[in-house]
Amino acid sequence: MKKVVSILAVVGSLYGSEYFAKANPVDEFHIKSSVSGQVVSVSLNSEGRVSDGGLVLKIDDKIDLADLASCKSKLEITHETIQLLQESVENSKRSMQIAKSSYARVKNLQSYSRVQKDAKLTALINSTNSFIQSQTNLQKQKTAQSDLEVKIESLKDKIDKKNIKIKKGDLIYKIYPNVGDFVGMGAKLVDSYDISHAKLVIYINESDLSTIKDKKIYLDGKVTGYKIDKLWSVADSKNISSYKAEIIIDAPKLFSKLVKVELK
Repeated sequence: MKKVVSILAVVGSLYGSEYFAKANPVDEFHIKSSVSGQVVSVSLNSEGRVSDGGLVLKIDDKIDLADLASCKSKLEITHETIQLLQESVENSKRSMQIAKSSYARVKNLQSYSRVQKDAKLTALINSTNSFIQSQTNLQKQKTAQSDLEVKIESLKDKIDKKNIKIKKGDLIYKIYPNVGDFVGMGAKLVDSYDISHAKLVIYINESDLSTIKDKKIYLDGKVTGYKIDKLWSVADSKNISSYKAEIIIDAPKLFSKLVKVELK
């Protein structure tokens, strides 16, 4: 019995292991809506075609565009206001310093009456309050500027998410909504595939696990220069006692075709 096992092991070593796998796109994308709104444009004739990078689907963004224009206009005004307030702060600071210096010169002089000294002190207090108020107004405008900048970026992101584009070169497999449909968050929009390369997924035997990196990969009987791209060292939950391996290959003329994979 031991001799039979030994002979089988030798035969397996000589002829290698044989697997079958489908040549599937290297990656797939299932785009779902992250915003709500009515679909106003759909390029249904794009289904089954390679993307040119253009618009595939559009959700109504008129209000968002108007809001964006308004925020940009407000931001320009805020920039101008901040410049004016910065000048006001500098002027108030100089006025406060003059009043402070003027009061410091007379506060201990016997020749100045209490009324005169109080007038100088009042001028200092008023100029100080003016300086503080100018600084407060400047900080308020800077906060408003920051809020507007955040809102503008948020609106840009929202508008971008309402204009669905598929990366140039990817296959647009399916478009779900039609013009006039209302889509909510999480609704399916477009399925697409990266067909720049293909991947083969095989489930190798434990006996191949330790020597797989040293073996050449044959596809449909022809030797290749491909290597194992990913290898899972934990046994697969469905294919018991088998280990998942992934091979990235050049894009075939026809995807989903069954390919014979040999490790020799």
